[in-house]
Amino acid sequence: MMQYLVRLPIALLGLLPLRFVHALAVPLGGLLYYLPWSKHRIIATNLGVCFPDLDRRQRKSLHRAHLVELMRLVLEAGAMWGWSKARLDRHVMLDESWDRVASASESGKGLLLVGGHLGNWEILNLYLSTRLPMVTLYRAPESRALDRFITWPRQRFGGRMVASGSPALRHLLSQLRSGRAAGIAADIQPKKGEGVFVDFFATPALTMTLVQRLARKTSCQVIFTWAERLPHGRGWKLHFSPADEHIADPDPMVALTGMNRWLEQAIKTAPAQYLWIYKRFSRRPEGEPKLYS
Repeated sequence: MMQYLVRLPIALLGLLPLRFVHALAVPLGGLLYYLPWSKHRIIATNLGVCFPDLDRRQRKSLHRAHLVELMRLVLEAGAMWGWSKARLDRHVMLDESWDRVASASESGKGLLLVGGHLGNWEILNLYLSTRLPMVTLYRAPESRALDRFITWPRQRFGGRMVASGSPALRHLLSQLRSGRAAGIAADIQPKKGEGVFVDFFATPALTMTLVQRLARKTSCQVIFTWAERLPHGRGWKLHFSPADEHIADPDPMVALTGMNRWLEQAIKTAPAQYLWIYKRFSRRPEGEPKLYS
C-alpha cells in the first residue's frame, strides 16, 4: 500500500514540465538549508575537505546550491519513472565523444562505463539502456519489497540491474566477455579488502578495485561518463571520456589514480551537482583520525 502512495506523487511529477520541476526545487532547497538535518554536517565536512581554498561564505553558498540540486535530483524521479523514451530523447544531449562509445560497443571487446554520483546518474543509466545492452551494478537494500520498488524503473527500457556481492563479478565478467556493456559507479566505498586508498581531492579515499580487475580480466574498453543537469529545465548532457591505458595497470594505485582524477575534474565542472551527503571518506587509513563525527 505504501508503495502505491509513493508512486502517485512520482507519477504526477512525471507529468509536469521539467522547467517547472527544477524551479520548484529552489524554494525546497532553500527551506532544507534552514531545517535541522544531520546531513548538513556531512555536507559541510565534505566541502571543507574537498575545497579547502574556499572561504566560509563560499562553502555556505555551495552548500545551499547543492541542496537545490539535491531537490532537483529527487523531483526528477518523475522523469525516471514515467517519461516515455521519446520524451527522454528530447531532453538528453550527447557530447561529441558519443561516437567513441558507439564504436566501443560495436567492437565486440566489451564496454565498461564508469560513472559517479554526479548530476543524475539514474537518468544516465536509464538512457544508456535504451541504446546499449546494459547491466549496471548497484547496492541492493535489505528489504526485498524496496529492492523491487527501486529496480523496476531502472529496468523498464531493457537494462538489467545486478546487486553487488560475490555473484556480481561473474555477471559483469560474462557481460563484458560477450562484448556487451556494463556500468559501475566509481565512488561507491567498498568493503575492507576490496579496495585501496587512493587520493580523491588530495585526501585518501578507499576506492574499489573492481574497475581495474574487470579491465585486466576482459581487456574491455573503459569510458568514464556522467549526466550533467542543464539549466532552465533543458534536460541533461551526457559526457564521455575514454580511460587511458593505465586503467588496466597491475598496480591498482596506478590504475585508479586516473579514475579518481577524472571524477575530481568532472565534479569541479558542476560542484553543486555532486552527492555531498555521501560519507565518501568514512573509512580511513590506519592511524588517521575520523572525519565525520
